Amino acid sequence: MEARTCPRTDRTPAQIRSLVEHFKTLPDYRQRIGVYPLWSLVAITLLAHLCGAPRGQKDLAKFAKGLSQAQRSALGVREQLDGYPAPSQPTFCRMMQHVDADKLEKLFLQVQEQVRGPAPVQDLIVLDGKEPRQGGGHSVLTAVTVPSQHYLGSAIVDTKTNEIPVARKLFHKLDLDGRKVSLDAIHTQDQTARDAVLEHGADFLLTVKDNQPTVKQNIERLVPAPPADFSPSAGHRHPGWPA
Repeated sequence: MEARTCPRTDRTPAQIRSLVEHFKTLPDYRQRIGVYPLWSLVAITLLAHLCGAPRGQKDLAKFAKGLSQAQRSALGVREQLDGYPAPSQPTFCRMMQHVDADKLEKLFLQVQEQVRGPAPVQDLIVLDGKEPRQGGGHSVLTAVTVPSQHYLGSAIVDTKTNEIPVARKLFHKLDLDGRKVSLDAIHTQDQTARDAVLEHGADFLLTVKDNQPTVKQNIERLVPAPPADFSPSAGHRHPGWPA
């Protein structure tokens, strides 16, 4: 039951109105705006991110439904006969298809820093790909910090390619100098490792699985196994590892 409960924002209407102001410069893709201005929908997405709620289209509709009437009013939802309604899943779907992604990301990062402060430089940067759970659509590769969960940037993975070249392009949007970067097994590639270190000044943590048996065997032979409670983001170092 607890896993099915959608997190709710504790932002007051006054705080929400302040957040909304940042998004009013986004150009709306519609000639006629109905109940939900674009900046209202984007602000709902930000509120979901700030409280750790899932941000798929269906998830956002569920999150919006949990907002109070005062919160929806502060978001700029236009009042109807039965109050301030919550946007539906198709509404969020249309928003994601038409919004200017680059402008939205820039504003999102500005507001995140204003609300949460800068991302901790000691955090691990994790690049993780997500595919749509239902229906078609592109998958998205996203960079976040761990454990603070600051959003750093994302890139669409077109159906004609895969995450490998997209990750290398996403590196250019991120400040990786002196940072630790983690990617899953698909990115365990010589070129990706070289790009991270030589072009961007990062250290990398790449996963090796059975699809690369020679690499895995060499690691098992040369590197002592980490302790059971090892966590890269916690700064643990195995006593047998080089400093």
